[in-house]
Amino acid sequence: MSQRSRLAPIDVLRGFCLLGILVMNIQTFAMPFAAYLNPTVFGSLEGAEGVAWGLGRLLFDCKFLNLFAMLFGASLVLGGDEAHPRKRLAWLVVFGLVHAYGVWYGDILFTYGVVGMLIVGTRAWSPGRQLRLGLVLLCVGPALSLAVALAFDHLPPAVLGALNAFLGGGSVSAEVAAFQGDWMTQLPVRARLAFSAQTNSLVFETGWRAAGCMLLGMAGVQSGLFEGRSASPRGVLLLGAMGLAVTSAGMAVQIAGGFSPHAWLVAQALHELGAVPLAIAIGLTVVGLARRFASAAPTRAIASLGRVAFTAYLMQSIVGTWAFGGHGLGAFGTWSRTALLLAPFVFWPLQVLLANQWSKHFGRGPLEALWRGLTRKDFSLRPRVPHARQPVA
Repeated sequence: MSQRSRLAPIDVLRGFCLLGILVMNIQTFAMPFAAYLNPTVFGSLEGAEGVAWGLGRLLFDCKFLNLFAMLFGASLVLGGDEAHPRKRLAWLVVFGLVHAYGVWYGDILFTYGVVGMLIVGTRAWSPGRQLRLGLVLLCVGPALSLAVALAFDHLPPAVLGALNAFLGGGSVSAEVAAFQGDWMTQLPVRARLAFSAQTNSLVFETGWRAAGCMLLGMAGVQSGLFEGRSASPRGVLLLGAMGLAVTSAGMAVQIAGGFSPHAWLVAQALHELGAVPLAIAIGLTVVGLARRFASAAPTRAIASLGRVAFTAYLMQSIVGTWAFGGHGLGAFGTWSRTALLLAPFVFWPLQVLLANQWSKHFGRGPLEALWRGLTRKDFSLRPRVPHARQPVA
């Protein structure tokens, strides 16, 4: 987005989201993917381990990704046509493919690029129209999960078997063996998981959620929500309480059902529905704090991270997969959930410090500059500041 169109609270919120996303992403850097969905297939849920899983599921899972997608939608509006949005989104798809197959299968760039190209034309819509369509799209994924749950006993044997194997951890041992190996050993498993995310998950879940959140972000930026307007403390509390209640209900269903595939489908529907109001409540709270403490050092430091979020996001993937993969330190499958919950709190200050130091010398991150250069032929790390017009004598 152009420098003159930047909103300082958006930079703070983007940086804050990036920190929150790491809490969940580190789990798939360090453990098999099935363990992210069903914690009983790998590791323990006793004592502190169960608390760590519950805190991650309740407060972080989907919440910060939803916010990130809302901010992406807002940036499509703020960037305007001068940012060449379709070309920019096409390059984002390319970055996503490289990231997913070369580094980490949990990539979101491909999804944002594909979905963004489908909804970029809605930027000119009214906020009300964007809000209505966004809410409808956000209900599609939960509706599909509930439909499958209702028809669970009547599913074709092949579909039922695949679902049970996927959520039952049938691939855990193969993933552990692969990701404890070198990069080439990991490649087939990483490619399989990436392809599934870019096809099945995109069509049945993540695509709908990303599109809905992007539309809410477009409506929000046009309504002034990212500037702290139109948000009452009572409304924020109500949204947060609603989100926590629905998400907690989903967790209760999952636990009561023994983390079975059928229980997971119902729980996931509730989880996705609850994650939206809770994400909005978190976002509005952060925006309010960013405005109130705009000159505080922590606010400015987190804003600097938000301005290089693309670079920082890929940095998390590279460092995380190197720390746990066999091509690096080889710690895959050896850390507890408690350790994985605490590790981001150690990494956060380092990443904020690096972003803050970078921003003292450059206006763009290295990957932001590359992305802009591929789109607009401007590879400079420093934004160009227009010269002020001289008064006529």
